[in-house]
Amino acid sequence: QKLIEYNLNDAELVFELIKKTKALELSIYRSLLSGIQLDKIGSSIANFDSLYLRKLRNRKLVAKCRNYRLKEEQIKGGFVKEPKPGIYDFILVLDFKSLYPSIIRTFNIDPITLVQKGRNVIKAPNGALFRKEKGILPEILGELWKERAKAKAERDELASHAIKILMNSFFGVLANPNCRFYSLKTANAITGFGQHIIKLTAKKIEQLGYDVIYMDTDSCFVVSNAKNKKEADDTGKKISSYINKFYKDYVKKNYGVTSYLELEYDKCFVRFLMPKLRSGERGAKKRYAGIVIEGGKEKLEFTGLEFVRGDWTDLAKKFQFELLDRIFHNKEITKFIKKFVSNLLDGKYDELLIYRKSIRKELDEYVATTPPHVKAARKLEKLESKLIEYVMTERGPEPVSNIKHRIDYKHYIEKQIKPIADSLLVFFGKLP
Repeated sequence: QKLIEYNLNDAELVFELIKKTKALELSIYRSLLSGIQLDKIGSSIANFDSLYLRKLRNRKLVAKCRNYRLKEEQIKGGFVKEPKPGIYDFILVLDFKSLYPSIIRTFNIDPITLVQKGRNVIKAPNGALFRKEKGILPEILGELWKERAKAKAERDELASHAIKILMNSFFGVLANPNCRFYSLKTANAITGFGQHIIKLTAKKIEQLGYDVIYMDTDSCFVVSNAKNKKEADDTGKKISSYINKFYKDYVKKNYGVTSYLELEYDKCFVRFLMPKLRSGERGAKKRYAGIVIEGGKEKLEFTGLEFVRGDWTDLAKKFQFELLDRIFHNKEITKFIKKFVSNLLDGKYDELLIYRKSIRKELDEYVATTPPHVKAARKLEKLESKLIEYVMTERGPEPVSNIKHRIDYKHYIEKQIKPIADSLLVFFGKLP
């Protein structure tokens, strides 16, 4: 009876989650968009085939069959600029709207337009050639673009999200060897254009007199030189307008086609941190934090830092959040850190010291190495869950339900507190 009640509760919880997240409505809309069954919408290749093959048939063309194979080479990725670490005021974030889909539309990238040679072609940075005769994929994207604009105008977030998922999946499909239209040349043409565009964008922004401190695939982080939020917002809009005008002219002049590239001003970090790598002076990619203003209120956002990572304790997250809040608001930090460490040693944060990590295989299969959570799991009388909660004691890791020794506070200071403090306080030239 207990098992029945447990399973029934699980089923009810899943049902409530589906209702709350509108996952079923989203799935139905995605099914209607691509024309495939509900149980197949998780397959990007099936979605692509359903849309593409119908258009292909209208042109009286037949697709080849799948040819399963391994990738001969690596797909070229997006460009990530070496960050300039520091603490900044009024950093602008400018993003290209659906960069890869807009590249496909702009440069007519498509399986049927890819040629070995010819006249009146568009040459990609990797040397791939595409005929200018309208391709199928750009046509599909153009239709989806209009549908998404309509959904946004009607404030239909569900439809807008479903269309975005579908559009963004197309590059991955073309880069997947299991797809009948897989082409390394085509995939690298898209990422090659992506790298070229983001680098050129940074160059044009810097020619306007603004420093670009970081770039990541389709985003630019720009020092606005502004003295307040309104001035920063005006600068962001001015830059995006200038870049969009530039690409309209640049693409027409150099490729003879219409540009669908659109740089949007996303947001302004009124205070922003780009940390250094712990091993040196270089900036840490895909790791930053900053304050944005939403509805007149401040909001602290994190990307890639300990605050959002599951392998750090709540102690580290609390310390990082409070330390950053002080740094961003120019509050005293040395006394705060000393007080935080003192409270830790006094046992005031014991409930925040728990590590949580899942066991991926049977305990006796961990032979070559024995991670801390496995050591803790082996000290349990009975393994009731794959998720192991443990703390570090002076005798090593011990499960929360069976702590027998004194907590190793030195471990938490050295492994959780100090790394965070070092990465932030280095900008002040001192450590407490």
